[in-house]
Amino acid sequence: MSTEEEKKKAMEDWEKLKAAEKKTLNDFRTQLAMCNICAFCRIRCPVYQQVKWESVTPRGKMQILRNVVKGWIKPTPQVAERIFSCTTCQICNQQCDAEVRPFDILKVARRELTEQGLGPLPEEKKMDRRIREYRNPYREPQERRFSWLEVKVPKTADTLLYFGCVTAYRYGETGRAIVELLRKAGYKFTITSDEGCCGMHPYWDGEIKLSAEIAKENLEIFRKTGAKEIVTACAGCYSTFKNVYPMLVENFDFKLRHFSELLLELIKKGKLKLKKKSPMKVTYHDPCHLGRHAGIYDAPREVIKSIPGVELVEMEHSREDSQCCGGGGGYFTAFPENSVAIAEKRIKEAEETGADALVTTCPLCRTNLDLAIKRLDSKLKLYDLSELVLEHVS
Repeated sequence: MSTEEEKKKAMEDWEKLKAAEKKTLNDFRTQLAMCNICAFCRIRCPVYQQVKWESVTPRGKMQILRNVVKGWIKPTPQVAERIFSCTTCQICNQQCDAEVRPFDILKVARRELTEQGLGPLPEEKKMDRRIREYRNPYREPQERRFSWLEVKVPKTADTLLYFGCVTAYRYGETGRAIVELLRKAGYKFTITSDEGCCGMHPYWDGEIKLSAEIAKENLEIFRKTGAKEIVTACAGCYSTFKNVYPMLVENFDFKLRHFSELLLELIKKGKLKLKKKSPMKVTYHDPCHLGRHAGIYDAPREVIKSIPGVELVEMEHSREDSQCCGGGGGYFTAFPENSVAIAEKRIKEAEETGADALVTTCPLCRTNLDLAIKRLDSKLKLYDLSELVLEHVS
């Protein structure tokens, strides 16, 4: 294929992708007009709770975008900053009494602002460049991705274990725990040394073309393993595969499971024998991208409840009503201080339960919550679910 033919095909693919995304901001004129400027979304918005600016509330953003659609104001860098001041927690959709679904509109607005050169925000743009160049957000070499892996795994298997960048490069202990649990259970799986970023960050930044390129590359890598199923312990990667990849690539027909779901199956089948240690009281933080984005609430809780001597206590805000950690949607990248301050609120809520430990199923949540624990000098012990289970496997 010649260079011109490649360019033509790339343009055709891009047009198909935009068609698959379907909506433009103008398509939401009615929903934008439906916003009755109540306070339901503002009450629970984690960004508003921190900065107290009306313009960063979902309802404030709806008014800004309504004016943009009507042509009363022009998109500007200032408008973009407000629209990108969002953790993508999606609680605004749940809170909206007028059924406007603000988050759906904000996703399209981010894409259009990026297409116009007004987004993403500078630090987010740098992150996307690193992902494009290094296939991870940390500028780490590919050969270091699995430097913590201590066992050999088959090159092909029905199940592909996908770790994601945060676990692979920052939480090798979690990666080892996941592998060890599957090894103890006798569960066959493979890992691909070509694993790269899932493309979640560019997608939420409105860099749809880049995220589509990443998805297409990953699809080819996944198929080489012969896997029929993809299992990941990263909430963000899971929601990306589940909700985004079917729009970005054709025939993404893998069975998808979050690791908590596989863990629960192995425990129920008796493949993992759990032992009682010292009594422990834990509380569970629902990652937004595993909960509201993907609908998985029960599996992690059932796993925790199955551990002898471990008592699960719920925070005031949990499940569909869970409070965001503040780290998603690129918010930590653009506004790190505000992001960790949001996480501090979550840590205080966890402390109020009287729990000894806080458990989550998302490495990005873990990062932000860990920073908050250190800033608050909290006594809470922070676990990934896999590490908590491994501590109790006989």
